[in-house]
Amino acid sequence: MQARAVTQDQILEELRDLEPGRWPEVLDFIGYLKSTSNRTQTRPKELTARDLLQSDLVGLWVDRDDIGDSLSFARRLRHQAEHRWRAIDDTA
Repeated sequence: MQARAVTQDQILEELRDLEPGRWPEVLDFIGYLKSTSNRTQTRPKELTARDLLQSDLVGLWVDRDDIGDSLSFARRLRHQAEHRWRAIDDTA
């Protein structure tokens, strides 16, 4: 599907045909379009290992006494998540 060319004059003509009370909605929509185009053009910075180590994520659960072995804990969480989604799918 090919986008048709739209001119500034066409947009202004459509705006003139719209009742002025609706113009704030047009401005809101233009703001939305600007914000989404900025989001798609800028990529988030990729984290390095050093960035991760300096973040608050490392050691986040250091004070938890219910985790024990972190590998076993992670496996248990994955197992619970897999069974939770399977149970939801079965009810649909």
